[in-house]
Amino acid sequence: MAPQIDRFVEVLHRGSSDTTCVFNPWGDSDERDRAPRREMPRHRRDNMAAYLEARRNDARVLLLGEAPSHRGCRFSGIAFCSETELTQKPTLVARRDLVLTSRDAETKPQRERSAAVIWSEIERAGKPFEVVLWNAFPWHPYLADIEGAREGPCGPSSNRKPRLTEVAQGHAALDALLACFSHRLEIFAIGKVAEDALARWGDIACAGYIRHPAQGGEAKFRAQFRSLVAPRL
Repeated sequence: MAPQIDRFVEVLHRGSSDTTCVFNPWGDSDERDRAPRREMPRHRRDNMAAYLEARRNDARVLLLGEAPSHRGCRFSGIAFCSETELTQKPTLVARRDLVLTSRDAETKPQRERSAAVIWSEIERAGKPFEVVLWNAFPWHPYLADIEGAREGPCGPSSNRKPRLTEVAQGHAALDALLACFSHRLEIFAIGKVAEDALARWGDIACAGYIRHPAQGGEAKFRAQFRSLVAPRL
């Protein structure tokens, strides 16, 4: 394994400087993980390392999203990737089999809709190892579990928009990620949080804006991926 990848994975393992309502897929575990739970973060670190190693010399484009979701990266260890991609598109994700870490993975692997859309376009483009997926805030932000204060999901089984102070931490993580590749990557912002993050950081150029596939954005994402990203692969 390249030393740059080892250093980057260690950044992920250390986690966010503020752990309030933040789950670290590469360092934390809970009752949603399969047994032995304490081993699952290590498997997710290994998944990420294998994903990067497959792209180290081939990657040309990076798609930068908002933050990990509680159904995707939370269990796969890979941005915009759920256990469904690990089982249904394994040869697109890495050059070796990766590990499923959710409690019910054998019967019902975790599935994340945005991941399904993005990987279908990556598959269609035919060059999966030239595309890297990442997030402005690397770790999973969730809603506070305050009894009676919210309707709907909360706690680690929920998602929330990362705070500006959290996104600021993503700058150093992205720098460490970019050091893992042999070529300079063109970076596309997937959604407004990522676009704003690149503008605030100031020293990383945005190659273009692409609509996030969630909340009615699927058709726009597909069209923009095909017109902006696919031709660069």
